[in-house]
Order: sequence, then structure tokens, then C-alpha cells
Amino acid sequence: MASQNLISAALTPETKTDVLQKLADIKSKMGFLLTLQPNEIQSIFKAGNAYAPFIDKAHSAINSNPQIIAGVFDLEEFNKDYALSKDLMTIVSQIDQLADSLNNTLLAVNSDAMSAALEVYAAVKQNRDKVPGLNVVADDMGEFFKKAKKKAAQPAQ
Repeated sequence: MASQNLISAALTPETKTDVLQKLADIKSKMGFLLTLQPNEIQSIFKAGNAYAPFIDKAHSAINSNPQIIAGVFDLEEFNKDYALSKDLMTIVSQIDQLADSLNNTLLAVNSDAMSAALEVYAAVKQNRDKVPGLNVVADDMGEFFKKAKKKAAQPAQ
């Protein structure tokens, strides 16, 4: 049986350490990043891509005509938020592309590993009575499939 091989690569310990350090550096340089709780996320206005043109128009209008808004309006903070939003969109786009590639690669490598593991399991089952101690390994590996069958066999309530 031919093994699946969607990806063949290795990540050296040095490269892994370097990547993790660079990610830590990015986090430290962006110390303003938030972690919002679900209730906080639920309570705020979500101005996604659909509202970007609206925000652009508001930014242009207030900067062209600052006299139209009350003096208590913090124009400096609005401009700061606007600029940060634009900068973050560029970064998030790049990170989303990277995350998508990482997730696809992880999916492929896990699939390759599972495909190979199934071949090993088949060989273990075939040789369980021929190699001392292999029957224990076969039983241990078989437990993963029994659990899956039990979950699938349970009726919906």
C-alpha cells in the first residue's frame, strides 16, 4: 500500500525557536493588543468590512470640516483609532494568510501521520500473535476505534 505524503518537511529546533521568538517579539511590540471576553465582544459595535467605507467618509468629513463637530469630540483620538485600524488591517491580512497556510499544513501533516499510523496499526494487528507483546499494543491502539464507535452508536437525546 502506498503511503499518503502531502508534505515532507522538517522544522529544525533552531528555526522553531527563532519563529517563536519572533512571535514573542511581535506580541511585545504590540502591547496594546486586547483579549476581550465573550460578553465584551457581544456588547460592542462590530464595524467590520461593510462599515469601512462609512468610517473612511466620516474620517474625511471631520478632517475636512472640523468645525461641524462639538468641541468635546476627541478628533485626535479618532484619527489615532482610524490610523491604527488601517495599519492593523494590513497586518491582520498577512497573519490570516499565514495562519491559513499553517492550518492547512498542519491538517496535511496530521493526515499524513494518521495515514502512516493506520498502516502501522494494520501491521501490528497482522503480527500481534507473532511478536511477543504486540497483542498489548494492538489492543491499546484498537481502543481509539472502540471509543469512536461507542460515540457514534449512542442515540441522540
